[in-house]
Amino acid sequence: MPFPHEPFREPAIWMKYDHLTVKQRLDHLGGLSQFEKDIFESNVATFGSAPGSDIGFTEVLRWFALGGHSMAGVFERAGIYKLGNGGMTAFARAILRDFQGDVLFNTVVQKVDQGRNGVSLQMQDGRRIDAKAVVSTIPLNCLGDITFNPPLSALKTDAIASGHINKGAKIHFSLAATEPGWFATCSASGTSLYVFALSDHNGHEPSGPRGTWCIGFGYNGHLVDKRNSKGIIEAFRENLRPDAEVQAYLTHNWMNDPYAKGNWSCWGPNRFSRSVQELQKADGRVFFASADWADGWRGFVDGAIESGQKSANDVKEFLNSQHRVKL
Repeated sequence: MPFPHEPFREPAIWMKYDHLTVKQRLDHLGGLSQFEKDIFESNVATFGSAPGSDIGFTEVLRWFALGGHSMAGVFERAGIYKLGNGGMTAFARAILRDFQGDVLFNTVVQKVDQGRNGVSLQMQDGRRIDAKAVVSTIPLNCLGDITFNPPLSALKTDAIASGHINKGAKIHFSLAATEPGWFATCSASGTSLYVFALSDHNGHEPSGPRGTWCIGFGYNGHLVDKRNSKGIIEAFRENLRPDAEVQAYLTHNWMNDPYAKGNWSCWGPNRFSRSVQELQKADGRVFFASADWADGWRGFVDGAIESGQKSANDVKEFLNSQHRVKL
């Protein structure tokens, strides 16, 4: 995949491998020991909180290409760089400050009705909002909770029914010891509940480093009870840091959050070539923008920006075309 930001640019040779999982592709390879295959699989399992038997091989190709065709580049780009001065919270607030329209919080969309001249959004609380066009940023795994009238295309409906596979836990830990940077993965074929973990920082005290803050990620479907402190900490020690003195942890149950139903997007086999382009298309007056189906950094903020810019341009062109027709 030479052009990860233009994956369908011809010749898109990768498409003939889209039916394979990572595990199937590894099984085809000779000249590698099982240990080497296990190490590789444990690294790419971090892409979707899943074993190689669940992750699409072309998903790994895309990540590899985004990293400059280097695994070191993948982890450098995905895990090192951060937003300073307030991080994602400050970033979200800055976007909100720039926005000039009306804002409605704590309101759940239940139904989207399209007519010849506009779109009507029906809320769970009975309110209705009418518009000339709508941009939906609803995550892929939540789109099935919305009723669309008329129904979405068959390919979109199929993609929504399949969803993406990443439904792992993300847990922030505070460790007593001040440790140098580390990164650890766990075997996908073993009994570990964790996929991987990495140290994040050593605190921000004026007096200097104190303790270690790290993040652990669980395999899909595991570590679902955030109140099970004994199980979470014991598994962390058993699978990742046997000598760790865990002082505290913080987590959010993304997989069971009704407005997320998972973590960052990762696709299984037969989905990339079949679903991505269809999800990027508008459906009448409804436009779809999400990092979940971005071309490049799918599942990242960069992918959300890519998809948002495209949808904004598409909406602008659509509304301008409607104006020209009236003239």
